[in-house]
Amino acid sequence: MSDLPSLRALHYFKQAALFESFSAAAESLNITHSAISHQIKNLESWLGTPLFKRTAGRVYLTQDGETLKKCCEQVFRNIEATCKEIKTREENSLIISCAPSFLSQWLIPRIARFSQRHENIALTFQTHVNIENIQDERTDILIKSNETPLSDEIEATLITVDYIGPVCSPDFRHRFTYETDFATLPLLHADTKINAWQEWARKTNTRGDFISGKHFDNLTLAIQAAKNGLGIIMTPQILVKKEIQEGSLIAPLGFTEVDRATYMLVKRSRSHEKEITLFRHWLLEEASRG
Repeated sequence: MSDLPSLRALHYFKQAALFESFSAAAESLNITHSAISHQIKNLESWLGTPLFKRTAGRVYLTQDGETLKKCCEQVFRNIEATCKEIKTREENSLIISCAPSFLSQWLIPRIARFSQRHENIALTFQTHVNIENIQDERTDILIKSNETPLSDEIEATLITVDYIGPVCSPDFRHRFTYETDFATLPLLHADTKINAWQEWARKTNTRGDFISGKHFDNLTLAIQAAKNGLGIIMTPQILVKKEIQEGSLIAPLGFTEVDRATYMLVKRSRSHEKEITLFRHWLLEEASRG
């Protein structure tokens, strides 16, 4: 005797147990009533015990039937979840994480070019920037501005050295130079880049109060505020190149190199996977466009 009964019989039993009706189970599986009945009789014969009580045209689970039902539900759920995981992986998917500002200002305006080139790769975007998510494989790719040494488990590909500078609307009524006391100007701050003004001031030996001013939850909102004339925002050059080219923002003092860079981070053991390699090549190509 085989160690396991027919998988088809177990599947048909699970449906019949769910509905406590052979007819409803047959309809849900698009098969005949007799096919359900035949498989369940074979299963009961294999087990040597009835799984249903048959009374006045109705069927009811026996105690053994209830036990097997719970087991089948759990096992088929596990099979379904495992198959879904394998199928998703085989469908060539990538989970990409980065800061909200990088996602909205830089990646989303360009990502259509990647999708057009690699239509079979499904993309999911997240706004978490924890390196632990790479190590735990909760994300496949992390794009992050970083200055500290990374773990040996992480492979870093340099995308661009970071340059930052103050930008504002062309109609901004205050004019400023490096000699200006920035305490007299309406500064804008992104809480996700809370030390950006101080970082720039140290690099350029500029004076002023770099703490007061309007605060925004993220850099994208602060950039929008600057475009609408609310003040000056300190931002990475890479995030506002399009706006400066279009003329909706200006950078009166240009941009200054800082002690960090933007990297594409992946788990070293996965760095040569096909989808990751394709995305890396595309990302470097996009960064080189300027």
